[in-house]
Amino acid sequence: MDDLELLTDYSDYLRKKKEEGKKIVAFMAHDNVPEELIDAVGFVPLRMIFAGNDNLMNESQSLNYLPASTCSFAQTCIGLFSLKPNVYKFLDMVDYFIVSNHCISDICTSEIITKYFFIPRLNCYSSYTQSENALKYFKLELLDFKKQLEIVSGKEISNEKIIESIKKYNLLKSKLVEVNDLIINGKEKLKIFQKAILYGPDSLSELENIIEKYKNQGSQKNHNSKDLLFTGCSIFIGDYLIDLIEDGGGNIVFFDTWIGWNYFSQYIEDIDINSNKEPLDLLVLRFKNNIYGDHTIPNFLENKIAYIKQYIDDYKQETGKKLGVINHIIKFCDHISIFQSILKKKLQEKEIQVLNLERDYSKATRGQLSTRIEAFLEMM
Repeated sequence: MDDLELLTDYSDYLRKKKEEGKKIVAFMAHDNVPEELIDAVGFVPLRMIFAGNDNLMNESQSLNYLPASTCSFAQTCIGLFSLKPNVYKFLDMVDYFIVSNHCISDICTSEIITKYFFIPRLNCYSSYTQSENALKYFKLELLDFKKQLEIVSGKEISNEKIIESIKKYNLLKSKLVEVNDLIINGKEKLKIFQKAILYGPDSLSELENIIEKYKNQGSQKNHNSKDLLFTGCSIFIGDYLIDLIEDGGGNIVFFDTWIGWNYFSQYIEDIDINSNKEPLDLLVLRFKNNIYGDHTIPNFLENKIAYIKQYIDDYKQETGKKLGVINHIIKFCDHISIFQSILKKKLQEKEIQVLNLERDYSKATRGQLSTRIEAFLEMM
């Protein structure tokens, strides 16, 4: 399924949800917004996981919403709501947009979208540390977010409904772990991740069929490709980067990004679900256990480096092949760009080859990106 077909089908899916009386709640893809609460109240969570192009980025700048020195993904999100390209007309169906605080660009973009495109705003903030006080603060924010959802929906969200949603999203993530373990090319795996994150638990049946299909037909691995671990910023729907990597002879075997491991690794253990804890305490516990997220200041970078090193060592032991690392930095992304030099240095000290790939969504940079990727793969 190509991106055009995916977006067309997704538009039809949202339209049917609206006909059922459901509300659509959109939010930036890279934060700790608890989609389980959105689902528990009967709304549809919509993660903004759509890449941009020159027109979408320039739209944000030309209307003076954001300066050129702002994250290209953030500019794209504003451009999507301003221009509404045909395949993104489903954004007209968004009923609420969440303002969160993953980064400055997230806050600014979400506030601009709600204010200038007249979309009612919900607030959902998270902590930047995992101290006891930070966890208490996060619990208060979850309580406030739950209350906001109850007010706009006109109904109470029961603990039973939240637990039911937690179990649904746990099952979704467990299936994505199985997909992650399939030996298929990176582009195909990424498409599965992207669609599942858009559709949520409604994609479970399809995921089960995909897992069964690939297990039955066996490995599809290209033994001539250079295997890669992909970290940093996600490859969103509509981005050509995955094509450049595979055309250059690379294959991503592990996505250490929000569309990938950073998403489906955040599940809640059954033993905790069955422990009679309050459901919001389960969401706090998940936040506490997410030691690899870039909100886990001050130990994020050390944890990330240790995890990447362990994964690469395990992969080499299992396959006999080494992995190179592509650290993808969307231009002016504060959270990723600030760490790029030290991440590369620390990994190189462990004899891991790293390409820091900083770029925006401009078509003009495609040739340069291709050359850099091919040179890196040649060096491996």
